[in-house]
Amino acid sequence: MTQSQDQHQQQDNRVQQKPLQAEHKRYGRKSLQPRRRRFLRRLLGSLLVFGLLAAVAIAWLAWMIAPERDPGLTHNHIDLKAKIIQMVEQRKLETTLTPAEFNDLATAELLDRANHFPPGITVTGAAFSWQGEVVQADVRGSLWGIPFGGLLDFDAVRDGNELVLTHRHTTVKHGSFNWPHLEPIRISLNKYMPAVAKVSDLTFGTGQITLTFKLDLWKIPRLLWR
Repeated sequence: MTQSQDQHQQQDNRVQQKPLQAEHKRYGRKSLQPRRRRFLRRLLGSLLVFGLLAAVAIAWLAWMIAPERDPGLTHNHIDLKAKIIQMVEQRKLETTLTPAEFNDLATAELLDRANHFPPGITVTGAAFSWQGEVVQADVRGSLWGIPFGGLLDFDAVRDGNELVLTHRHTTVKHGSFNWPHLEPIRISLNKYMPAVAKVSDLTFGTGQITLTFKLDLWKIPRLLWR
């Protein structure tokens, strides 16, 4: 075979290969399209299932923690000066707090700690009471925009001149809800009374809380002259 014949043969082979390569590419693209469609269908299906589950979870949470009552956040300023003066005049080293006075005091402290609530929680109402040494707060607010209401149980312990309320348990409309937990609420009793009095004991009774004091006798004249 001459050199010119070899060249013609090579050209013919290249001409035949080009249509075959083009055909393979075309079929390759066609074979990829069903795979992409299946992948997109699966992805869309997964997103729909995830969205449905999220919607069900949010609906369940809203049903679980739905508020039943609407306590407010209004409270009166607590001033124990008059109680201390009366205690000095009666020569009795104790005084009492009514349920309304304790609610005012605890509500004021709760509002002071609004910035320390767990993320997503906003409190719009609270009412405090006690059973034995367990303090209970009837709270209303929102959790990530979902309205909630619940009864929060706190262990109450006196620590020096502070009453420490430690959150232990939450009861909502349809059961228990153990998340989230609030940080301990530390109520400084000295903030509401003159420096002449130091708390030596605190007792939760029926219908009242009894505070027992030690008095700094050197500061009593200054208190009486105010």
